[in-house]
Amino acid sequence: MRFLFLILDFIVFFATSAIILSSRVSSSWNLIFFLNHCKILVPIFILNVILLLIFSFYDIKRYTRRHRHDFTELFILFIVAFVVSSAGIYFGAYLFHIPTPKTILFLILLVFYCYVFLSRQIYNGLHLSQVKIVSIGTSRTLNRLKKTLALSQEYKIVSSFNSISEIPESFDITELDFVLVSNNLLEQDKNTALLIFNKFVSKGITCLTDLELFENLFSRLPKETLRNVVWLIKDISSKQENSIYTITKRMVDFLFAVCLIPVFLPVGIIIYLLILIIDKQKPIFFQERVGFKGKTIQICKFRTLVNGTETPTKVGKVLRKFRLDEIPQLINILDGNISIVGPRPLQKEDNDLLNRYIPAHILRDIIKPGLTGWSQLNYKAPCNYSALKTPEFENDAQKNEYFKDAFVRLAYDVWYAKNASIVLDMEIMFKTAKRAFVKDKKLSE
Repeated sequence: MRFLFLILDFIVFFATSAIILSSRVSSSWNLIFFLNHCKILVPIFILNVILLLIFSFYDIKRYTRRHRHDFTELFILFIVAFVVSSAGIYFGAYLFHIPTPKTILFLILLVFYCYVFLSRQIYNGLHLSQVKIVSIGTSRTLNRLKKTLALSQEYKIVSSFNSISEIPESFDITELDFVLVSNNLLEQDKNTALLIFNKFVSKGITCLTDLELFENLFSRLPKETLRNVVWLIKDISSKQENSIYTITKRMVDFLFAVCLIPVFLPVGIIIYLLILIIDKQKPIFFQERVGFKGKTIQICKFRTLVNGTETPTKVGKVLRKFRLDEIPQLINILDGNISIVGPRPLQKEDNDLLNRYIPAHILRDIIKPGLTGWSQLNYKAPCNYSALKTPEFENDAQKNEYFKDAFVRLAYDVWYAKNASIVLDMEIMFKTAKRAFVKDKKLSE
């Protein structure tokens, strides 16, 4: 659906552009005239796609959960797109000698954003009727899904059975949208898959395992999947061995660092002097972190905390709010120690502690760490694990909460490793840039 919306947006944008251009300059309009204007229209369309992507208007799985703030966000995007595009037209007209009045641009964007709003609302309306599901089997993941779906207005579990043999012959399957079956049941009883195929799949009803639906709904892995470390290592390793993706990712990282270092160098110098003058501390510090395949790396950051404490400095409060303390890590990206996108590199003590109590946590060591990542976008920031490094740790009543949070972040990080692609990396980068200025009201809990 995401790709389909992109194609529809492309068609509507350029069809609208052609119609408005022809109506405004009918005397000189022809195909060559339109293609000549596409030199400016194509970058404008790409800009708008990026803006819509950043604000999740291509996140179709979650779109039906969005409410009235869609119109407000679209209005903001419309203003931003018009201002930036107007600047682009000003310079583009000078470079390409293409007169494109801003009135035409305003009309094109107005019609396009009205279409975006209506198309998403229509899609939303089509999903007002509940998706009817029958569940088969039992598992922790399936129980979690049942609780979640019971609270949703989009899904309805009409019946639940412990095994397929419990389903009566008279059971009406004509109204079902899909079958939700426990992965444990399929593994324990090989005949179940054949029976499900004959009863449901052969009748055109989709079948999903609880593990698949959990990943689709939450964009992270369930606990049952994370416990299958052997399968995960094989699955993630195949992704890491994808030479095309690996090489492309490294090229993007390198170009990203090379382009941004000159841009942020003046900002970095100002920050360096402010820390030196106001906070009276050494502005730069290096911290040991765990990198790819468990190797120790040195992460470079601006100092934001008072030495030996967790108290932010005066300058540090501002730097941490806008994540400007991460600027020196562009050097780490250029060096190849970290990537732009990947799990955040942990301190060795924290990493060892989590590996000890969460066996699957070692999976993070076979993923190249990054400046930003999927878990940062979708889950709250890590807890302060320094409280756990005490002799009283075993009696600490809060340790379960600490490790629960770490496990959820791991589930997001491993989901990213399974689904890693340049498109997903770009989406994470854009949304991270948005997060620096527009705070999410609530992250996943």
